[in-house]
Amino acid sequence: MSVPQQPKGRGRPRRQVPEIRSLLDDSSSPTIREATLTTDNVLMLSASANKRGRGRGTHLRQQFKAPDPLWKVSELTSEQFHSKARPSQPDEPNNISDEIKVLVNYFPILDFPRNGLVYQYDIQINNKKGSEHTLYRQRALYQCWLSQYCHRYGQIDKFKIVFDNRKIIFTLDQQLPNIDETGITEKIRALNKVNRLEEYEVCIKRVGDPIDFSLLNSLKTFHQMENNSNINYNDVKKIKQIFSIVLHENCSSLATYIYNRSFFTQLPLKNEHGYWDLGFGKASWRGFYSCLVLANGTHQLLMNLDVSHAVFQKEQSFLDFLCDVMVHSPLGKRHYPQWQKVNKAKLEDVLNFLNQNISLSDYSGEIEFLLQNCQHLNVRSHVADKTIAYKIVGLAEAASNQTFLWRRPHEKERLITVENYYKEHYGIPLNYPTLPTLKMQNESCVPMEFVDVKPVKVKKITDEQRALLCLKSSMNPPQYVQTIKAIRQNPEQQCFDQDPFIRAWNLNVDVKMLEIKARILPAPEIVYNKNFRVCGGQQRSPGVWTNTKTEFLRPINFPPVWAFINLSSSMSENSCRKFFEELSKVACDRGIDCTSPVIYEEFYPQSNFDSFTQIIAELKDMMEKNNECKFFIVILPVDNNIRNRIYGDLKKLCELQYGFGIVTQMIKLKETERADKWSYSRLNSILLKINTKLDGTNSILSVPDVIGQFFSCGHQYMYVGVDLSHGAPGSGRKCSTVAVVASADDIPNRYFKEIYVQERSAEARGESRECVVDMKKIMKSLIRQYKEQRGYPPKAIVIYRDGIADSEFDSVFEYELMATREACVELASIYRPYLTYIIVNKRHHTRFSPGDLNGNVKAGTVVDSHEVINPTTYNFFLNSHHSDKVTKFFF
Repeated sequence: MSVPQQPKGRGRPRRQVPEIRSLLDDSSSPTIREATLTTDNVLMLSASANKRGRGRGTHLRQQFKAPDPLWKVSELTSEQFHSKARPSQPDEPNNISDEIKVLVNYFPILDFPRNGLVYQYDIQINNKKGSEHTLYRQRALYQCWLSQYCHRYGQIDKFKIVFDNRKIIFTLDQQLPNIDETGITEKIRALNKVNRLEEYEVCIKRVGDPIDFSLLNSLKTFHQMENNSNINYNDVKKIKQIFSIVLHENCSSLATYIYNRSFFTQLPLKNEHGYWDLGFGKASWRGFYSCLVLANGTHQLLMNLDVSHAVFQKEQSFLDFLCDVMVHSPLGKRHYPQWQKVNKAKLEDVLNFLNQNISLSDYSGEIEFLLQNCQHLNVRSHVADKTIAYKIVGLAEAASNQTFLWRRPHEKERLITVENYYKEHYGIPLNYPTLPTLKMQNESCVPMEFVDVKPVKVKKITDEQRALLCLKSSMNPPQYVQTIKAIRQNPEQQCFDQDPFIRAWNLNVDVKMLEIKARILPAPEIVYNKNFRVCGGQQRSPGVWTNTKTEFLRPINFPPVWAFINLSSSMSENSCRKFFEELSKVACDRGIDCTSPVIYEEFYPQSNFDSFTQIIAELKDMMEKNNECKFFIVILPVDNNIRNRIYGDLKKLCELQYGFGIVTQMIKLKETERADKWSYSRLNSILLKINTKLDGTNSILSVPDVIGQFFSCGHQYMYVGVDLSHGAPGSGRKCSTVAVVASADDIPNRYFKEIYVQERSAEARGESRECVVDMKKIMKSLIRQYKEQRGYPPKAIVIYRDGIADSEFDSVFEYELMATREACVELASIYRPYLTYIIVNKRHHTRFSPGDLNGNVKAGTVVDSHEVINPTTYNFFLNSHHSDKVTKFFF
């Protein structure tokens, strides 16, 4: 169920069209059960001219209003409009581009087995608690069982046994002795996640019929089998799965951590290549990604190898973690100024920060900051050769003050401090009794000095850590290609030539990366105004906006009444005045007249709830007293947590709630920026946003004639962008935000928008629903708005969809496309616009580099070669903008 957010944006509220209920009861003919104002079959009731019926009332006859001819936008038949047929990939590319050669991080599989029988087994490994295992824990337990099993049956070739890290085992030309369809159950003792021996129960049985590799001899392609009735599609699908598992068996057994198709090995040296400290007790690891992909070119099977990065907790003592974190605390920032560039606090300073008798009024703030960074952290305690895994849920008092009830054997229960407990029970005096104790999930309180932090993958990082990760992990194309080749040649990663499993299963993977053809689309001409335009050949870096001082195409002056809101403690009123003066100079170059702000407000929000409430209340009061003020420039706070909170609250207040309809431009201060000096490019970027928000036009594109002719047929296109936001990992949000925008003009520069909150169903088990549940309702609303604005409905609708995984593509595509068709038909039965549904996927691992490795591929590079694209889907790769990194969008 979805709940619309009202009102849906700033500006004048859109007129709501009331629904006209059926004038007939439920027993009437179902073909005329309900009539609405927007359907073409609108039921009209009028008095009959021939009064043939009996009774006092006038006989009413039914008349139907003819469909509005404006809704007739195409010659598509109903069958064509509702067709499920998908467009096929063109055999030859068009001739509006230049052809080049590019390297792709795919390694062709030159040969694969064409004979042999494969047997499948199902394996379940459980401890007494029945708890689930991570992929790498499941792999470790499987290796323990397999080692014992192979020792018992020495005739087994262990390299012909592969495991998918979950529950499936495949064997080639050999059945596992003493295991049939009924299965067996064995007991093994293996190390658990805290390195203590634990008993596990292993249940394994053979499932399904053997799969014969000989069927590949009569198979032309892996994806087209409809013309071959002798081949079972499920068997071919299973063979693809087998090949993928075989190709990853060796690296799975060597990896320390496995996440989906990414593999990571714990690095022995913390400063070697592939490990970067990100602060706050976190570090980035470099691993690799590996996946078997299908194509329809010379090689049908290819291995996609790529670099993969993930953020882990640093493996260290909790005291070291404490020093990593507390250097960023309020007292830490005060004690270590930013110019000193200190990355880690001294332990003696941290002891003072967390000592209530020394830090006094700052103590609560330090404790709150520490709790934010250590709550829910997985740790292990080690006392007297005993290791216990915990999860931190809170902070308790210092070990010298925190008490609990304890009873020694043959003694009465008594109250004892944590410090005295460790001294009496273990004979260990605490070195740091003034530090707070860690409150664990089982309510126990453990001293920090006995706790270690283990390397666990981190889901959420700060903006600064993300920026540092991008900076450290980015590579130029030659470095990137060499890194991928190193993955291919590393025996501990994917050196297939030395892989005993690859050899045993008769697979052969090429040592060279694939080189294929690509195309470069001509750059469009950018029209800034009637006197200035930039052609593709004039640009120094194609795909990069020119930072010019010319006027905008249609500049809009600042409104006569607007407000400057300063929420940053690092900017004074004088600094804000200097910022406005610099902004006005740049605005003059762009043709914008900046009137001085009539209203100036200054707030310094704190992290507590009352501070936010007070600021929002004061701003609301200010808005109500100044109805003519419809534009804010807001300088955001420096603190991340405060900034994120106040940003959302202000946007809701100004643009969504109470009908204020105030345009806001939020400005975040960068660390490298000075409050009294702003770069021209930064101010120019801010004005690009402001001019658009004030209904101006910055520039337009003049495309080549062949493209222009295609898009100039009627100018009745509506471009729609659809996205879902499920919240940050671990945020616990039970709903998703659906945001949909649709173009309102030909440029396009103005947009309609719909914002919905989509709840998760009870049967979803906490998983997010990727499809837009209310797609039909949203599309009907957007098409209505387009028709009201333009006077006619769109002739064609192009939908851009973001963030759909490959596994969800078919279901989401079919649901949302069907909902869009239903929306069109419900608006008018003759309304059948041309529909284009484009899914944009950025999270893929296909990377392209020029054949000569000279820089990155240019903006406008398109790869639609059958050598790499999916054989069953119309797709292509596009590098739409200039980039120093090897990144591409996948459509």
